[in-house]
Amino acid sequence: MPELPEVETVRRMLESHVLGRVTRSVRLSSQKLRSSAIPAGFAKRLTGRRLLAARRHGKYLMIDWSDGLTLLSHLGMSGRWLFYPDQPPNHLEHVHLRVEFADGSRLWFQDPRRFGLLRLVPTERLDRDPSLALLGPDPIATPPTAEGLMEIARNTRIAVKNFLLDQRRLAGIGNIYASEILHRAAVDPRRRSGLLGEDEWRRIAAEIPAVLTEATERMGTTFSMYRTLWNEPGTYGDRLTVYDRAGEPCLICGTPIRRIVQGQRSTFFCPSCQAKRKGTKSRIPQPRRGGRPRRRPS
Repeated sequence: MPELPEVETVRRMLESHVLGRVTRSVRLSSQKLRSSAIPAGFAKRLTGRRLLAARRHGKYLMIDWSDGLTLLSHLGMSGRWLFYPDQPPNHLEHVHLRVEFADGSRLWFQDPRRFGLLRLVPTERLDRDPSLALLGPDPIATPPTAEGLMEIARNTRIAVKNFLLDQRRLAGIGNIYASEILHRAAVDPRRRSGLLGEDEWRRIAAEIPAVLTEATERMGTTFSMYRTLWNEPGTYGDRLTVYDRAGEPCLICGTPIRRIVQGQRSTFFCPSCQAKRKGTKSRIPQPRRGGRPRRRPS
């Protein structure tokens, strides 16, 4: 599932290349997204409006149009926004929204698995939308602190990996980056979040924006479906230190990376660097250009 860095990449591209364009026409598929059909009147309400802004909170993208209307979007498992300055491909499947602008360019929303979300909301009511009202703070807009995380985690028994995935606590972190954050912070993903010490939370708090920012700078991570607005894959995959590397050597100590299942999701970690004890300061090596970080000599 696309996470914060992937959605932020799309937002930045929309802001750079699509803002200011006026909608000429809108076409919808007849298929449902997230178990519900796109409401009748969707196309008519967008026609003739100017695209004014692209915003984000966690994994949700908010596209503001003129006359006080916002298109709320979630990529789900396989959603992607695609922009075509000229003629789009003739036979692209699973396209559920086709926006044609007055200058002939097009913005499409494609979602093969149809877990994505498209919903029009009056901009003034956006802060009361049920999808957004449940979200915690965005860790890029409001970077977490050790003290704040400790307070949220007080007396909780949930594993720290699942704590990071809870969108009500922090909005935007998903499975890939939770594993990466905890490895760089040298914290065992199985530890109970309520039992972590201040130093461990300080390392986690520092690594959250660091990992998310680095991933955004490389346009996110692509394993299968995610693409940028230009249909390009993200390139952060070659910088991953533990995720999807089960059995491969840790880039710090050489111990084989282990895979476990937490909350029906895969977790990847180093059983040596992330031992079940209060660790020392993280010592993740700097990645070499164009590939994964070099292993430090023993």
